[in-house]
Amino acid sequence: MSCKTNFLPPDEEAEDLPKLESIINALKCEQSGHIMEAILLYEESIHKLNQMATAEPNKKQLCGKYLKTYESRAKQLRDQVKTHLHASKLLDHLSIERDARGRSYQRLFGPYLDDSVKEAHLNEPHLTEQHHYRNLLNFFEVLVKNCRYLKYIRLTTRPDPVVPKNQMHILQQIRSDLATGNIQMNFQLDDTLHDRKIVLSSGVVIKIGRGLHYFENCENIHSLGMCDFDFRKCLATEVDIWKCRAFAKKPRIIDDEDQLDDRNDEEDDEDDDDEYQERCSKDDSRQRATAAAMSHAAYSSE
Repeated sequence: MSCKTNFLPPDEEAEDLPKLESIINALKCEQSGHIMEAILLYEESIHKLNQMATAEPNKKQLCGKYLKTYESRAKQLRDQVKTHLHASKLLDHLSIERDARGRSYQRLFGPYLDDSVKEAHLNEPHLTEQHHYRNLLNFFEVLVKNCRYLKYIRLTTRPDPVVPKNQMHILQQIRSDLATGNIQMNFQLDDTLHDRKIVLSSGVVIKIGRGLHYFENCENIHSLGMCDFDFRKCLATEVDIWKCRAFAKKPRIIDDEDQLDDRNDEEDDEDDDDEYQERCSKDDSRQRATAAAMSHAAYSSE
């Protein structure tokens, strides 16, 4: 069912409002099933309209007209995501010991990165040092290589308090490079960010105690592990991997006069989740066996 609400203002009103690129993009994301990115784009539009209403009181009424619409839509989508998250199941818990090897992003997360992932949201508070960016790039390489239909990446991090311009420059470079592969990366800075997690549109949520930075830094650029992270020693950390219903679906707009029965869809989703969990379990067993062999055999001389 198509949405009956007119989200975009008519031309004569649009001229008096800030650029509506974020709203247009939010609608595109929503229509294509990229729900997580749509929520953040709606929120960006709400922020811009609030700023305009404060700065230009004569446009307060006009802004308020569309604020109500966008706030309502963003809330509806947020509630949809929260409902999915509340019903999530723990797929796996991993304990990484200090100095362990064979724990690259590919080995740990590869089984959960596949063609069903169309969006990836990453919360990583610490992106200030060069080895932080190397970790980020390696993770993005793994993500893009495994997820053939990846379209959006959203990165949230804390601003660099020392050299913020350098941080912005690096993130913009990464965004430009991803764009050459038709992947749109948006990033936002949040002073209060603490949680470290990766949320995939397939419904997989990965929580890492140390975030992406659970590797010891390679001080010697000519040592094994500079390129292949399986050779790197790890810092002790814990990893939880959760699974819920996929987010990357077009939401249904239910009017008062219409009642849609979602029971069949939910049963299908549950069957899909069971099949997904069984497949991941088999893949994970193989990954762990390889990682264990690498940790105990390849470096048995240590």
